[in-house]
Amino acid sequence: MGFNADEVPRSVRDQAAGKNPQCQGLYPPGPMGGRKRCEAYLYERFGVRWEKSYCTFCCFPISMGAMAAHLDRMRAHPDIAGRVLHLEYTSVSLNPKAKLFGRSSLLERFDPGLPADRRVLAAFEEELACPWALYHVRRILPVAKADPTRRGRALRSVERVDVGRAAVLGRRLRSVSGRHGVPVEVDDRYGRVRAWIHRRGEGLPAVEELMVTAPFQVRDKQVPHFEREWAAHRRFRL
Repeated sequence: MGFNADEVPRSVRDQAAGKNPQCQGLYPPGPMGGRKRCEAYLYERFGVRWEKSYCTFCCFPISMGAMAAHLDRMRAHPDIAGRVLHLEYTSVSLNPKAKLFGRSSLLERFDPGLPADRRVLAAFEEELACPWALYHVRRILPVAKADPTRRGRALRSVERVDVGRAAVLGRRLRSVSGRHGVPVEVDDRYGRVRAWIHRRGEGLPAVEELMVTAPFQVRDKQVPHFEREWAAHRRFRL
């Protein structure tokens, strides 16, 4: 594992986090120094401005002080940005806490009032012009076996219930939810409809259950023992 010579605190944290005595990290000082020095050398040697390698859906720019450069690259490649926003939007549809940067999303960093951002958002809307699905999502947040004051590994069940156009699925979900008194959240701009059958509580353990429309991208997924655990945790819905 390599770290930028400018990011000494990361190597220090990595060294402190190592628990296996048979696997110890070594962090020799880089002979070329940090990124700017390396870039200057490459330009002098080859006459080329060497761009940093780029993970389009990276969640770390916010913690590395690279968000401005990250967004500029997105604006330079709106088609790629549209695909990343599509991925994040689908993820957040099924789990509102799954924003790309933790508490904030990539989507909210683009301003519809700016021409460069409008191109990104237009590419995103083109990505959403695809088949959608209605999903049934259940999630269990158990307590950790080793420490009942902490949360254990979450268990999730995702079932694709129906497939169709976003508007049609959304109207159907709103209609059925209205008849049963289930609260609904509607994203009027991009089309998502989310119905909360049960919201998670503040304490642990907790469960949540929802129906949501989102792009047809997520496969059915459930761990083998989910139904048993769901039955055991149902009392926490009360």
